[in-house]
Amino acid sequence: MLAALDSARQAVTNSPDFGFAWERVAELEFSFGHTRRALEALDKSLALAPHNAQALALKGFLFAAQNRIGEAVSWFDQALAVDSALGNAWLGRGLCRIRRGDTAGGREDLLVAAALEPQRAGLRSYLGKAYADAGDYARAARELQLAKKLDPNDPTAWLYSALLNQENNRINDAIRDLEKSQSLNDNRSVYRSQLLLDQDRAVRSANLAGIYRDAGMDDVAVREASRAVNYDYANYSAHLFLANSYIELSDPNMINLRYETPAENEYLLANLLAPVSAGMFSPTISQQEYSPLFERNRFGVVSSTEYLSRGAWTESGAQYGTFGNFSYDAEASYHSDPGQRANNDIYQRQFSLTAKQQITPQDSVYLNVQQYEADSGDLAQFYNQNTASPTYRLNEQQDPNVSLGYHHEWSPGVHTLFFAARLDDKTSVTNSTQPSYFESYDAVPALDAAENITAREHFVDRLDIYSGELQQIWEGPVHNTIVGTRIQYGHFNTTVLQDNPSPYVAFCFPDPPAPAIPQQDITSLFKRISFYGYHQWQIFEPLQLIGGVTYDHITYPENFRSAPIAGNETTADQVSPKAGLIWTPLDKTTVRFAYTRSLAGASLDQSYQIEPSQVAGFIQNYRSIIPESIAGDNAGAKFETYDLSLEQKFSTGTYLGISGEILNSTVNRVDGAFQYYPYSTNLDLQYPIPGGLRENLDYQEKSLLVTANQLLGRDWSLGARYRLTQAVLNDNFPDVPGNLPPLPNPSNNQTINPKQRTEGVLQQLNLSAIYNHPCGFFAQGEANWYGQNNSGYTPGEPGADFWQFNAFVGYRFPRRKAEVTLGLLNITGQNYNLNPLNLYNELPRSRTLALRLQLSF
Repeated sequence: MLAALDSARQAVTNSPDFGFAWERVAELEFSFGHTRRALEALDKSLALAPHNAQALALKGFLFAAQNRIGEAVSWFDQALAVDSALGNAWLGRGLCRIRRGDTAGGREDLLVAAALEPQRAGLRSYLGKAYADAGDYARAARELQLAKKLDPNDPTAWLYSALLNQENNRINDAIRDLEKSQSLNDNRSVYRSQLLLDQDRAVRSANLAGIYRDAGMDDVAVREASRAVNYDYANYSAHLFLANSYIELSDPNMINLRYETPAENEYLLANLLAPVSAGMFSPTISQQEYSPLFERNRFGVVSSTEYLSRGAWTESGAQYGTFGNFSYDAEASYHSDPGQRANNDIYQRQFSLTAKQQITPQDSVYLNVQQYEADSGDLAQFYNQNTASPTYRLNEQQDPNVSLGYHHEWSPGVHTLFFAARLDDKTSVTNSTQPSYFESYDAVPALDAAENITAREHFVDRLDIYSGELQQIWEGPVHNTIVGTRIQYGHFNTTVLQDNPSPYVAFCFPDPPAPAIPQQDITSLFKRISFYGYHQWQIFEPLQLIGGVTYDHITYPENFRSAPIAGNETTADQVSPKAGLIWTPLDKTTVRFAYTRSLAGASLDQSYQIEPSQVAGFIQNYRSIIPESIAGDNAGAKFETYDLSLEQKFSTGTYLGISGEILNSTVNRVDGAFQYYPYSTNLDLQYPIPGGLRENLDYQEKSLLVTANQLLGRDWSLGARYRLTQAVLNDNFPDVPGNLPPLPNPSNNQTINPKQRTEGVLQQLNLSAIYNHPCGFFAQGEANWYGQNNSGYTPGEPGADFWQFNAFVGYRFPRRKAEVTLGLLNITGQNYNLNPLNLYNELPRSRTLALRLQLSF
């Protein structure tokens, strides 16, 4: 390709008045995605040869690429006026008419193009896709089959055939066709630059990931989507699929927040990088096809309703539209669940409005306004359900969060992104028996006793944070570079009112007339600055190296979560190296490795960023690693990750994967504590005063994952997944000497253990079988085994050993406009006791009927 372009440039140098040579230069520049250079060459060509129909049609394609559809149609009409038998002109005008919403007229133009040049496989592929969009699957299949025969090495017909098979619920055939298209990708190098070939490969990988998910091959799907990101980081389709994959891993009750940051990050990147014509993306709007060919002006409506027989409802809906250079999305979601024990209910409501405007062919702006409200009881996970709080209530409001983004594309592969946000979050907690620490000092003074007490508490925390991030992307055939910086600034305002402390310490507090604790109202500063750089080097075809480094400096409140709170601020900074490797020694064999370090934020701030969330396909930017059910929310946590995987595909439809992961997280925090000096002569110390108790958490999670999937014939897919996880938490209170005696009359409060090591080892085996029939009917069966061993707990937690079985049946309506699923969860009604030290999402504790209805128009 580059040699051809050099030759064409030499031709116009030798013969600057040769108009047809300038048209060839423009055509080759366009094949590299150099729109501006192509237009300059084309203007010279048309000045010299104004009746060159091919040049007129090419100018139409150039304007269409800039979303200037009206002007593009005008140039195609001029080309047809000069040469009515030019297939390219009919093709271009047909695509533009479809873009405008005239699908029937556009399809007629594509039919004329194919009739005029019946031996061109590409025109047959486009016509087949047009028939598929119209629901005429018989003609679509015939045209695509003809395209495959005309040019067996062109990947395009195989791609469209795969998408057609997916729409017709022929999932296994879709996978085979798309894998064939992927293997033929480089055959387009005759007329595509290496950079654009990488973009093509990314599109195929993103679509393939979506079809893998239909076959129940979720782990294979995520690996394929991450591969697409590495092929072309600026490809929005791959980021969109990863975002949807991480959302599926997330806790619907939002207690364990590990995957919130990567999910939000990938949605932001997808929305910023996508052209306006692609529409908007969110968990509510999830495209079945991640690279639509025929983007067009239209309104759309989607909705999803899920019901569980215990009375839980989840509903989401969106109305969206695309009109020329503008697209928007207005959506709402609602989640209500009475829970599976007392005071385990949750209510969530969210509204958002998103809009995107293309200002110039290279510039677009993005705006999102989001309002969120939640009210819940005690949602934390417990080994023993009776230990949950019966009086804990939480309310959270975001009124609203506002995000603004800007994208400029300098040339193919060179992008500038800017993202800014204002975050407003208010959290209120009430609890009649909220735990706190109580420290008693002797006359020295030295710590004499430390243990837990309870108090009635009303807690309100409000954050107001401004965030701005600038990122630059350079992509090339061999080297890709991403650099950026993020600055955040804001405040936390926390108000705490406590009274009615535990009876055996009530005498220590003032009595006006009942034991009371002075109200606290503290405002603390938050600020963060981050610099990052990542580089990806394709050393040679099988081997890709990734390196990076991030510097973070963060200032945050020392203790704004556990009462009594403190007004002090603390700082943390860290240089975090990143390293990754992707090695493909054979066509269907992939080895990946990654090592990363990172520094977490303080709260919601860490989920509004566009720094790369993964290295070599492995997540590096988590919201948290230590499960919140064990350690609550934390600020300034340090993360370290190690990942290694081996993935193998076989021509028999067999997919194997084995991976190991080590996640480390350390947190040095200060917990609120009342400090009591009964022997002090200082009147200011006659009552307990707010103080702090240092706590160091050191968490390590080691996991081994083995997956096997098998496609059988046209309709069946089998899967097996085994995961072994060892989680160890070392909890140390460095200021608390060992073997302290309890306070007098301690009731049932536990003495603090200054050093404790707890461990949970969890085994999970998931077996599945999926049947997809072309008529739209599908069925799935699952058998899930959990086995857990725990140590270091007082009283002891013996662990778990149980099976749960699930079954689903459903129907996909033609063109996937609707899908209904009926499921029976936990068929045998098996309850369980699992230690939340091993991360898991809550399972049904009794037999549960599930119903889901999805609509898309």
